[in-house]
Amino acid sequence: MISNNVPLKKNNITKSNEKPSNTIVTVNPATEEIIKEYRLISKEEITTLANKSKKAFKEWKKDYRKRSGFLYAFANEFKKEKERLARIATSEMGKTVKEARSEIDKCIWAVEYFADNGGVFLHDEVINTDARKSIVTFEPLGVIASLMPWNFPYWQALRFAAPSLIAGNTIILKPSSVTMQCGLEIERIFEKIGLPDNVFKTVIASSVEAEYLIDSDDVSAVTFTGSVPVGAKVAKHATAQLKKIVLELGGSDPFIVCEDADIDKASSGAVKGRFINCGQSCIASKRFIVVKNVASQFIEKFAEKTEKLRIGDPLSEETDIGPLVNSSALENIDEMVKRSLKEGAELVTGGQRLGKKNDGNEKGYFYKPTILKNVTPKMEVAREETFGPIAPVIVVEDEQEALEIANDTQFGLGASIWTQNLGKAEKYSKLLQAGIVTVNNVVVSDPRVPFGGIKNSGFGRELSKHGMFEFVNIKSIRFYDQLIHHHYVE
Repeated sequence: MISNNVPLKKNNITKSNEKPSNTIVTVNPATEEIIKEYRLISKEEITTLANKSKKAFKEWKKDYRKRSGFLYAFANEFKKEKERLARIATSEMGKTVKEARSEIDKCIWAVEYFADNGGVFLHDEVINTDARKSIVTFEPLGVIASLMPWNFPYWQALRFAAPSLIAGNTIILKPSSVTMQCGLEIERIFEKIGLPDNVFKTVIASSVEAEYLIDSDDVSAVTFTGSVPVGAKVAKHATAQLKKIVLELGGSDPFIVCEDADIDKASSGAVKGRFINCGQSCIASKRFIVVKNVASQFIEKFAEKTEKLRIGDPLSEETDIGPLVNSSALENIDEMVKRSLKEGAELVTGGQRLGKKNDGNEKGYFYKPTILKNVTPKMEVAREETFGPIAPVIVVEDEQEALEIANDTQFGLGASIWTQNLGKAEKYSKLLQAGIVTVNNVVVSDPRVPFGGIKNSGFGRELSKHGMFEFVNIKSIRFYDQLIHHHYVE
């Protein structure tokens, strides 16, 4: 692990002038206490590491069975350390420990899925052409730089890493500065199971060092998950060097409630879809577009169920909603709600900060789950990606208007439709401009199904065989004339 982890006094509170330029400090969002300080990797260390990873690739790509064996071993060890890993994620970014455990379970599922099926996905394809024999092979690219976010620190990293490793690539992971320890834990477990050196490495890096990583001649491709502005910069940097890149960016997913929807199920789905991870998910439901005939009933049930959510210590088993990730996120959400109210939106429930009593002080970046009505499609809260517990409800005349508003966005990641009519569901799902559409459920990622978006939500796919193929060379080979079998020694 390339880091010098210097523990600081737990009671210290982070201040911007206390962080040296060559370190990163992580903070517990529930208590505002410093967790740890990390030394940033140097440019020289990145160069050396990328070169070692390139050398490791030459051997790693040779044996699929060994690769699958290591993935099974990793999944088994990840399972054994589930509670410890979950608590680290909760401490670093604030999700409830219940949600953190679910994230670990999903990671195990994905790793085992690609270990189970990678060989089938990568098997040579035989096709008919004018040649005597024609095949398509799937070969790894080399070293992949992975720049990952904080909101699902294990899942985001491993949903890319599992298919890429099974395909024969090696990986250098740069975790978010918020969840450095989560990234280091992934590397530690790979080391614990005996993964060959430099096949998977985690680096402590800022955006500056990330550029050095992308620039390295030994890095073949890049994957990035994060915001639209940063994704655009990463893409520009990578494509300027003709390096393959996959981007998974923001979303403003519509949640369409048709006039024939089961309102009880839809309102429960709305609570789950909007407030998971305190609303900090790219595929969280973010715009609730409801046909007017059922709007009052939907809003009433949505509010009733939202107000039952328990907010507090994310390590408590009783808690449903933890804190936002940091003070900036809290400020952004609070200001967005205030601006929405000034623009004419009406507060149904929530709309205020909450503090955790600790030594007489209000601490923690908590915000009450909020529902706004009388929202128009032009308001900021309905245009931007709201990364927090705000649910804007837009009431429309009919389902045609709902579809028009749903598609009138710069984003195109996910969408959900709530209806009891199969024909309507099939028609509307094809009209929606998104990479993922779910009917009568919230949008979720699944290792068996391709994941990704269009428009400003990015390009390329993760998960399934389609995601695996993003980081392989799809090579066609054709053999002409008759070839005689001879034993060939390399």
